Amino acid sequence: MLNEAETRAKLIDPKLHESGWSEDLVQRELKITEGRIIDEYGNRKEGVKPDYILFLERYFPIAVVEAKEEAKHHAAGIQQAKRYAEMLNVPFAYSTNGHKIEEYNFITKKQDTLDKFPSPQEKIFPLEI
Repeated sequence: MLNEAETRAKLIDPKLHESGWSEDLVQRELKITEGRIIDEYGNRKEGVKPDYILFLERYFPIAVVEAKEEAKHHAAGIQQAKRYAEMLNVPFAYSTNGHKIEEYNFITKKQDTLDKFPSPQEKIFPLEI
């Protein structure tokens, strides 16, 4: 079984690319908060870094992806992904072990298991008509 770093490199990155997420639309481990101040000297707790942030355009994030090692359940990181998505105010949160993908859609308030990531084009018009 692959650890988290290997899962990301060998399973998740290829799945993102297969679904049309080019490197310029994917940001890895981008710090999104400096962390809470914990003492009178201004020292902070460690900030948070989602494993992936997916962008429709350079400054337009659309989703957060939380990666878990291959042996873990694909949905093990969905609560963490949802927390990060709320911090960034993006409509989609994903958790994956590289095989299956758990998606939470903040627009429809639905959670589903997927076999592949939706493409950037599918995320432009995510609502069913």
